[in-house]
Amino acid sequence: MITLLIVLSLRERRIPVHAKLPWARLLLLGFLGMSVTSLLTTLAVYFSSGVSAAIASATNPITSAITARLLHRVPLLPGIIIGSMLSTAGGLISVLGGGEGAAMELRGGELLLVVANILWTWYSMMAQRWLAGYSQLHISGLTALTGLIGLYAVIGVAGVAGIADFHIDLSLEPVALLVFSGAISVAVGNSLWHFGVSRVGVTIAAMYNNLIPVVAVLITFWAGTKPTTAQLVGAAVIIVGVLYAQTMALRRGAAQAAAVEA
Repeated sequence: MITLLIVLSLRERRIPVHAKLPWARLLLLGFLGMSVTSLLTTLAVYFSSGVSAAIASATNPITSAITARLLHRVPLLPGIIIGSMLSTAGGLISVLGGGEGAAMELRGGELLLVVANILWTWYSMMAQRWLAGYSQLHISGLTALTGLIGLYAVIGVAGVAGIADFHIDLSLEPVALLVFSGAISVAVGNSLWHFGVSRVGVTIAAMYNNLIPVVAVLITFWAGTKPTTAQLVGAAVIIVGVLYAQTMALRRGAAQAAAVEA
């Protein structure tokens, strides 16, 4: 949040936080989209095995497509359906063929991942609708601010109620990891996510998320981690699904434009 607001301040040459912002919408987007989603994801991973959590995450394209349809009547066109199915299949291939050797065990956290994805899909769509006219950097920074407020409120209640203990470590390593993950992974990652959603829609953007396990392996390739054949095949299936969905969407858009001109 600090990183994003600093960049916004330098870009606009003024403090980006002021009274005229749509605070009611920002608070709702930040609390449900950032705070609750983060908490549900963390709890979901804790209350599930690694394999079952990864499998549940692989179904996100289908969940996103259905959520977008129910909330905003986004049509489930053949390209979206087939693309989502291919992306999910590719994700499952990558997960099950990852070579970790862990057994799948259902512990209940998998459902929390599905709920978290539904909320994230809602947040991604409503941020573009409610904050139309704001830049994607604005959307990321302002919802990160309200999300942080909501998250600290939950942490405060949990601490006072004795549900969780406060733990603050200001030594170099955890602070460096916090700065890196916050400034790069969260700040840049969320900004790029909103930019992508604004261009291709949340359903197609969710398909790309299934490349995360493969990208993680490729990032650690220098450390000796080699992708398995199944992971490479899964990545190929995901890419085919995404390209198919986007190609069909572009063709439909071109056909509609031609019809309007005619």
